[in-house]
Amino acid sequence: QAILAQADLHSACPALNRCSPVSVVAMGLVKKGDKKEEDKEQEDKGKEEKPDAEEAPEDPPIVKKLKELDDKYLELEKEYDLEVHKLAIKYNEKQQPLLEERKKVLVGEAEENAPVVGTPGLSGFWLKALQNHPTTEDIVQEWDEPVLEYLQDIEKGFVDPEDGNKGFTLTFRFASNPYFSETELKKEYFTEMSNPYAGEIDVKEIKVTEIHWHPGKDVTVERVAKKVKGGGAKKAKQKKEKEEPRPSFFRDFFRPLKTGMKLPEDAKLQARSLMDEDDEDDEDEEGEEDEDLIEYLMENDHEIGIAVRDNIVPFAVRWYTGEARPDDDDDDDDEDDEDDEDDDDDDDEDSDDAPPARGKGKAAAKKKGKGSPELKASEAPKEECKQQ
Repeated sequence: QAILAQADLHSACPALNRCSPVSVVAMGLVKKGDKKEEDKEQEDKGKEEKPDAEEAPEDPPIVKKLKELDDKYLELEKEYDLEVHKLAIKYNEKQQPLLEERKKVLVGEAEENAPVVGTPGLSGFWLKALQNHPTTEDIVQEWDEPVLEYLQDIEKGFVDPEDGNKGFTLTFRFASNPYFSETELKKEYFTEMSNPYAGEIDVKEIKVTEIHWHPGKDVTVERVAKKVKGGGAKKAKQKKEKEEPRPSFFRDFFRPLKTGMKLPEDAKLQARSLMDEDDEDDEDEEGEEDEDLIEYLMENDHEIGIAVRDNIVPFAVRWYTGEARPDDDDDDDDEDDEDDEDDDDDDDEDSDDAPPARGKGKAAAKKKGKGSPELKASEAPKEECKQQ
């Protein structure tokens, strides 16, 4: 068959007469193999395209029409957001001189022989404002307080003045202090609109100024005794210390975060502790991937940043005095209601234990409750039972 195929090829193309029979047969086989590979590639391509077609069926005409209207509405919504952002920029510029005046009042000129602090006009101004806000009170630790005494001002801004959805900045300005060399710590939140139909914004990255602590002044770590192997008096005298991370405003709030990064262990512990507070029923925190923990940390940090930007910065004195702090009366009322419910449950249990009045059962207990709510069924007077 190979010889016959060779004869056919030679008759069809005289140029092949110069090739050897083996070369001609090889050429025929290569062409045949190429064709099979092409057919296989087309089949694979068809298989790949089929699932996509099944997953995304074409919308019916009415849905297409509705989506067109939806897109036009969304475009107008974007225009509206842009105009609102321009208006915010305009009024931020008008408000900025007032914030500058506030800074002058607070910083002012320190009195002679007065201790050096960030706000000589009102010592510990920003520290107290942060401690009185529900969002920041828990992240300011006792060992952070002396450092925050040197905080002079907090400023806010936009990552992109043309688009508020791209994020914002916070700048913490410090007086010269014995703790770290920087006088400005900046935080940048980079965000993007992920779901315009629900107004959802995702945090992509949080950048912070790196803090360079002076020797022995890093409040984000604590020195603990390092275990020395072996025993004896000499070993006991050779106690060594090591630094371990601890919760701190300057660690937890000034932590750089980015999707895809590898989290240090202390950050994982922070994320899991926050998740425990929000969802006590979650039993799989230990198995959470870094990506989930990063996302949780960034969302939590973003909420704190918004509170500082929108609440503390513009109305700092009200947070300093505590006037702006939400009342705890609602919480107290809730606790009182819970206590009342517990008391009611106890009364119900006592009523269930006592024998019900003849022929009435629970209805008798309800009737009794109207006349004397504190009177238990077991204490009901005999005369009342006779009437029943």
